[in-house]
Amino acid sequence: MLTTQETISCTAGYQFLLVSRTIERLQGFGMASRMTLLCLLGVLASASPAIADSGIYYQIAFMWPGAYCAQTKAGCCMPSTGVVPARDFYVSGFTVYNATTNDPETRCSNTPFDPTVIANIEGLNKYWSNIKCPSNNGKNGWKNAWKTAGVCSGLNEKTYFQVALALRDRINPLARLASKGIKPDFGLYSVKGIKKIIKNGIGATPVIQCSKGPFDKFQLYQIFVCVREEDGEFIDCPAPPKYTCSDEILFHPFKKWMLKQLKEEDAVTYVDPFVLPGVAME
Repeated sequence: MLTTQETISCTAGYQFLLVSRTIERLQGFGMASRMTLLCLLGVLASASPAIADSGIYYQIAFMWPGAYCAQTKAGCCMPSTGVVPARDFYVSGFTVYNATTNDPETRCSNTPFDPTVIANIEGLNKYWSNIKCPSNNGKNGWKNAWKTAGVCSGLNEKTYFQVALALRDRINPLARLASKGIKPDFGLYSVKGIKKIIKNGIGATPVIQCSKGPFDKFQLYQIFVCVREEDGEFIDCPAPPKYTCSDEILFHPFKKWMLKQLKEEDAVTYVDPFVLPGVAME
């Protein structure tokens, strides 16, 4: 639950407004989770005045781990955290942009990164996971995210990561695509179709980044969505980057065997199953 010390405040008026706009997106959440998510998203509208006055918007990025594992020569490794990463899209960035210039806002202050502040955030190790080899605990990646973009967000450290994960839950790209038959099964899928499905769900067109996969085919690698700072609503990215994709792209599977295990002497006991909800893992 949120505390006063975490500087998260949600006024009744704003919660009512946000509920009216997002209730359909939150049907899968329990009441406690729903209220927590609403409060976190509400923080976007109440960032510090200095940041708000500068005019900013946010961009949340999601990486498909199956594509990452397939494209990197080093492969990918099981994290050393003792938590199995989700078989899902991971948060790969939560960036702040200047609404006037559309340039990223970076390193706005020297506010230090404190890993203990985010240690108990639910879902952090599963949905903002680092599967880069050699096996690591993800802290360097989180530190870089905070020091580069988080300090410009107008949010405190814990809230910055909580809001990113709340946005991931709200967008939920894998579930949206799977519900329309687009699954990580080596199939070829239309880029326009992928964009349309996500746009129909959140009201904004995402940006798709592709990479080269097996058989020299372009594959789905990352999805970017922009968020208005004033009210936390999704928007078309004002200056979307241009990425090269074919009309149809591969959706590469993500299997447990793709994650290299720790050496025996460094092995840990993993606490979560590597499964996609409703899908048995081979």
